[in-house]
Amino acid sequence: MTATPMEDLLSVDTLTGLVKRFADQADNRACTAIFEQHAKPIYPMGQVASWEEVVFGRHLAPVTGVDSPHTQARRLGRRRRSSVMVMVKAYKDLPGSALFLTRAPGQDTADAEAVIADELLDLTTIVQNTKEYLACGALLGKIQVDPQSVPGSELSFEVDFGVPEFQSTNWLDPQARLRSGEFQRLKRRYKAGSGERAGLVLADERLEGALVRNEEIKGFAKEVLGRQILRGQSHGRTPQWDGLAGLNWHFTDGTYQPEGGQVTSYWPEDTALVLPEERNMRRVLGWAEGRVLVPAQEVFGSAEDALSLVREVRGHYAYAKVRTDPLGIRIYAGWYGLPLVLNPEALLRVNVRPQLAPAAL
Repeated sequence: MTATPMEDLLSVDTLTGLVKRFADQADNRACTAIFEQHAKPIYPMGQVASWEEVVFGRHLAPVTGVDSPHTQARRLGRRRRSSVMVMVKAYKDLPGSALFLTRAPGQDTADAEAVIADELLDLTTIVQNTKEYLACGALLGKIQVDPQSVPGSELSFEVDFGVPEFQSTNWLDPQARLRSGEFQRLKRRYKAGSGERAGLVLADERLEGALVRNEEIKGFAKEVLGRQILRGQSHGRTPQWDGLAGLNWHFTDGTYQPEGGQVTSYWPEDTALVLPEERNMRRVLGWAEGRVLVPAQEVFGSAEDALSLVREVRGHYAYAKVRTDPLGIRIYAGWYGLPLVLNPEALLRVNVRPQLAPAAL
């Protein structure tokens, strides 16, 4: 039997594909993007994500004679860790009148497909908001979930990755010697602790304004801007940050607003995070996505079919079912997984306003 256009739209493959596409196109998600683009994929078979924190050797290999035996080296240091994964999910009820009898937003006639797509986009947005909250928490060193921090949550748990912290000078001081002194000190501290070369700095976008006002950085920005203009590369970019202290800089302006609450930034204003170069992030970050079982029958199929047909997907998922009293469709969407820090020593959380206590996670 050939599926109708509505059945095809409400299939698991179509809805899950839409959710993934909406998630990929979402902006305002700096922390999630770092994990999804650079982290090591991890695919747990059960409900628990397991990983190993690995410590690489940093000493010198010994020099021996030509006829001497090889010197035994120590094996990598490993610490086995595990945690339950996070299930982020929500649903919406769409009455038949809203789908087939009421004018769709921005249109003159009813359009069930457009209504479903818009509602699914909204579901994806709130799921992505929670993913970003989790991803930023992991980068900052601790994931904390409870009904207060994530309203509506049914459980409370935390995962503490033990990311080291560093007290820097006050970056908001326009006279601070950041380029010539503090950034070099920061890079040496990161190198000493991790053995890695610092590659990326992640900070709140409000900190960008403070750096622009710094006298040393003003001069650096003029030098770089002049070179970019001569090369014709100044359009659509922020060239003043290219190569500052030999680092890439990423400023995030992501926010969310709890129901009935105030707009809140994912990233604390007084904190910057130093990460390794992108090519080395797979050794530092992990992105676990768990198995989800969803009903795979056609949305208008019988109850008997629903008992026997089940689909398995990973990470993002979406599906729908018909409601009969009143007539309508319920759409479900969610994500199952956990962002991980595989090597906490390769991250460095920096307090850029040392006169203040570090921001709460």
